[in-house]
Amino acid sequence: MQRDVIIHHLMAFCGGLMGVYSIAGRMGVFAAAETANMIEIVCDIVGKDNLQFAYRVGALLIYSLAMVIHTVMSRMTRLDLRIISLALDALAALALSLIPIDIDPFVALYPLFFASAYQWCSFNGAEGYTCSTIFSTNNLRQAVTAATDWLILPKEDERRHKSGEKAVFFGGTLLAFNGGVAIGYIAYSIIGNVSVLLSLIPILVVLGLISPVKKHLPERA
Repeated sequence: MQRDVIIHHLMAFCGGLMGVYSIAGRMGVFAAAETANMIEIVCDIVGKDNLQFAYRVGALLIYSLAMVIHTVMSRMTRLDLRIISLALDALAALALSLIPIDIDPFVALYPLFFASAYQWCSFNGAEGYTCSTIFSTNNLRQAVTAATDWLILPKEDERRHKSGEKAVFFGGTLLAFNGGVAIGYIAYSIIGNVSVLLSLIPILVVLGLISPVKKHLPERA
């Protein structure tokens, strides 16, 4: 169980590294989530910017395709899909370090759109908690609500202890992710495009930890 948490937090750190690269290095495009992209698709339809519309639809299709492939593979193979996710993350990092900076940011980030979506499906939590390693909105909600419960519930209430554990888990994920953001941003400001290769470090560490680990336990209610 503890190893699962370490793996999860390392992948959140990796998510922060790659996420800040996509924002700092590719004109503010966040390849790990599709909300802003889908908003921009609608804006492009209304504004009739056909080229940007095509780029963004391409990103959405790639993001969705990764989820389709993961779902099919999870039903049809016994392979540990987390290892495939690590390979995709590594390939995406290598590709991004080589793609010229003047390429349209959506096109440049196509490898990361695919790898991020696949990672989201493959590393989706630990200790029974569903928790993203590539973005933080729900993780923030879970950490804040659990911490609030821990503060307001009576000490003798058994829910208080569970809330404390939950707050520590989600809070740790936030810290790991934003630690990756901080290091990634500093690295990008110094070495530029190749800073994305720092994500290979947590990827290799997780690869070393993952082989003896069994698949995830069922989610908690």
